[in-house]
Amino acid sequence: MDRTLPHLFRQSSFVKLWTSQILQSLANVLLQVSVMVQVYQQTDSVFRSSMILAVMALGSFVGGILGSRYIHRFSLTRLLTGIEWFRAGFTLLLALLLLQNHLQLFLPEIVLFVIALIGAWYHPARFALLPLVVSKQGYMKANGILNLIHQLFLVAGWGLGGMIAAVFPFYAVVLIIFASFLLSGESIRRIPLHASAEETPRPVPAWRRMIRVPVIRHLTVMDLFEGLANVVWASAFILAFTHHILEKGSEWWGFINASYWVGGIVGSSMAVMITPFLEKRIGFMIGLSALSMSLLTFFFAINSHALLALVLCALMGPCYQVREICQETVLQDVISPQERANVMAARNAVLTPWSAGTHLMMGWFADRVDIQSAYILAAILYGLTFFIVACQPKLKNYQYHVEETSRL
Repeated sequence: MDRTLPHLFRQSSFVKLWTSQILQSLANVLLQVSVMVQVYQQTDSVFRSSMILAVMALGSFVGGILGSRYIHRFSLTRLLTGIEWFRAGFTLLLALLLLQNHLQLFLPEIVLFVIALIGAWYHPARFALLPLVVSKQGYMKANGILNLIHQLFLVAGWGLGGMIAAVFPFYAVVLIIFASFLLSGESIRRIPLHASAEETPRPVPAWRRMIRVPVIRHLTVMDLFEGLANVVWASAFILAFTHHILEKGSEWWGFINASYWVGGIVGSSMAVMITPFLEKRIGFMIGLSALSMSLLTFFFAINSHALLALVLCALMGPCYQVREICQETVLQDVISPQERANVMAARNAVLTPWSAGTHLMMGWFADRVDIQSAYILAAILYGLTFFIVACQPKLKNYQYHVEETSRL
């Protein structure tokens, strides 16, 4: 019987990291929802409220660029604590600006940009910290648990955030966000690390490393293809598919939309439960998940029965999440401790603006051709990620040995 899961939650450092992840995920969702609602109420403009996400995406991109160059200069626990406390303080400043109705919105947008820029360093630093608080035997299970939190907030976060924003006044929501960021930083601050782990590492050429190391390069290229394919699972695309191909109403759109994300929760839970199996076949499972996503998306595209579409969509969640968790574990294994935060920040600097652009590209394609063809194109893109794995022996035959340290 695998005893890694209860063992993880007996480690106070992992529990503190897990708590920080929950609190910052809650704060992020509430921040986006509450600010969008407040801006809409002040301007009565959908465009101005939607600009919130665009400003945050731009801030994340700039943050990723800066992180790839400078993140190595800070100790991880101090950096993460500072990120959360800075976000807490800037959230209060943002709220004060938004409550002054006579002010122009560009001032709150500047503050929001700074919050997103600072927040862009959280995931790379958390990614680098996890291997320092969890033994190598626990990497995959810990990644699965943290990914499960992410999926839960993707499914329920916006609904929960909308309910909180509707029930509580704006200043009360701001206080919840402030407290969440503050406690998230405090949780990280209390993680004890050995002095050697907190030493500032030497500067590393993160961009060169990302390009020259085959496994990192191949996984990044796969993420670029998958980022474009994943757009078809956005609500607007599913709604168009439901109306035009399945010929069903909005209630089925809601069912299918939810089934994909619920499948993601199931997939993360599954990965946690079958970690020993995945660890022995980690490269194979990345390829198998990519192939499964390609086939399931293709069958989804050519299918016109709503119930079968619901089942196919739910099956995709586990496939995709197994691949995500395996990939995160491989990256933590193959990147040296001194380079983890820098390389992940460099990857995010590439993937964040790409993610923003993919919606425009796939949306243009769906309008110019048709929605069914967009899903077929997504299936082809998932298939290309499978061929990347199949054609790259270092990735396809990747062996994960828990007794070893980094192999880069």
